Amino acid sequence: MLTLSKALTSAQAKVYYQNDFSNGAGNYYSQGQTVAGQWQGQLAREWRLEGEVTTEQYNRLADGQHPHSGEQLIQYHQKAANSQSPTQEHRAGWDATFSAPKSVSLTALVGGDSRILEAHRESVREALGELERFTQARIGGNHPPENTRKLIIATFEHDSARPVEGYPAPQLHTHAVIFNLTETEEREAKPLQPLELFKSQQYATAVYQSHLADRLQRLGYLIESGTNGAPDIKG
Repeated sequence: MLTLSKALTSAQAKVYYQNDFSNGAGNYYSQGQTVAGQWQGQLAREWRLEGEVTTEQYNRLADGQHPHSGEQLIQYHQKAANSQSPTQEHRAGWDATFSAPKSVSLTALVGGDSRILEAHRESVREALGELERFTQARIGGNHPPENTRKLIIATFEHDSARPVEGYPAPQLHTHAVIFNLTETEEREAKPLQPLELFKSQQYATAVYQSHLADRLQRLGYLIESGTNGAPDIKG
């Protein structure tokens, strides 16, 4: 299942990165270890964001800056000194969370079948790739949004839900931080028009579930349709 958060401010995105996304303290198996994020997306590839996510690159993108140079790409207005309105913070992006069904999580983590972990990862990549096809840039003024099909995404895999009474429960899920940044045909950096992302949420969920079910069946598992069409492992 895919859930999309409300827009994260720069400050929120940075706090979540430090306390949640990259923090493995509450993980079921990798407790206390740092969670290494991975880059995904066409714009990430074009800008040569490869391998593990670094704090500097993440924080720059959260501030609307180029991940390598720190150049400010997305402009936003600070509150004037005499203004009574709230400070306008930059929208850093959105947290798209892909959660594996409980039976899949238990079989992978408690049952120890690491092949399911890879099936989940591939399904997340497939769904994000489809979501990226609907990426639009917000041009501003009276101009319509431009289809770009380019995103920068940082993914962080976790193997537990939030601890209950101090004990983490096995729950395989991936946080995919979709940064509020894309690039037009003229190679101009623009913020996202997020409406299409939310419109495509249900479709991306179906892609994730379908791909995961197919991979699990190829691994020899019997699959039945669970809540909201999610693939559950029989037995």
